[in-house]
Amino acid sequence: FRPVTQGELRRIWAEHPDMRRLVLEVERYRRVMAEVDHLYKTTHDAWRRNVGGNLVALHRLQALMTDERNRGADG
Repeated sequence: FRPVTQGELRRIWAEHPDMRRLVLEVERYRRVMAEVDHLYKTTHDAWRRNVGGNLVALHRLQALMTDERNRGADG
């Protein structure tokens, strides 16, 4: 299914006050995902600097984050 765009969330917020908690939950989820992405990048950089090479689990996390980020993008 197509993810809900920011524009659609704004419309739902304006036209359906009873759905505002759901809109807030979607926005919160997106912000949490952005923070997780930032933490991934910080961890990945530290791993490469201190240990060297790549950590498979971090690359899997990156793939999941990329998929989620792309789903949430306005299109």
